[in-house]
Amino acid sequence: MLTNMKRGIICIETEWQITKKKNRLSLNSEPLLRFLDESYGIPFIYRRIATQRELIYYLKQFCKNEYAKYEILYFSFHGQTHGIKLEGEKELLSLNDLLAIGGDIFKNRIVHFSSCRTLLGSQKSIDVFKDNSGAKAVSGYTKSVDSVLSAIHDIALFRECQERKQIPAIFRRLESMQEGLQKELGFRTHSY
Repeated sequence: MLTNMKRGIICIETEWQITKKKNRLSLNSEPLLRFLDESYGIPFIYRRIATQRELIYYLKQFCKNEYAKYEILYFSFHGQTHGIKLEGEKELLSLNDLLAIGGDIFKNRIVHFSSCRTLLGSQKSIDVFKDNSGAKAVSGYTKSVDSVLSAIHDIALFRECQERKQIPAIFRRLESMQEGLQKELGFRTHSY
């Protein structure tokens, strides 16, 4: 049974259709979020962006108090080690860059990167991002991921975020249910 206090989700997703033809995907996280809303009553806000300018705009908007009940920040992008790729930009946006432009957006939120390899590499870099951002938890993938499998895992993660109040309990339960899938995706988290 899900708790009455829902942790809302803010999803910021890249514009997949303008990418290089070999990477062009017809992805969209909005149906996944609608499924969670219809199944569990989880409120969500969904925004699709292509440029850093758009990202900065939305991060500033979502820092406002009216969005405090949206405790999950869900990034759906292409990724590389310790960064994400915006489709309208040439350069990788590193976790440090994201921290610099994000302001207080991460504070007291669960931050999930649903992107390939964003959490690959040094655990220290992830620890620094988590500690400097004030996030309750940071999670994501260390491998190139299949979009369907990552969507399945993301649904399970967001459901557990509703089921459990304590952050460590969310990830323990998720691991007990999804251990094989987590290995396949290279799922990593930092929370304490």
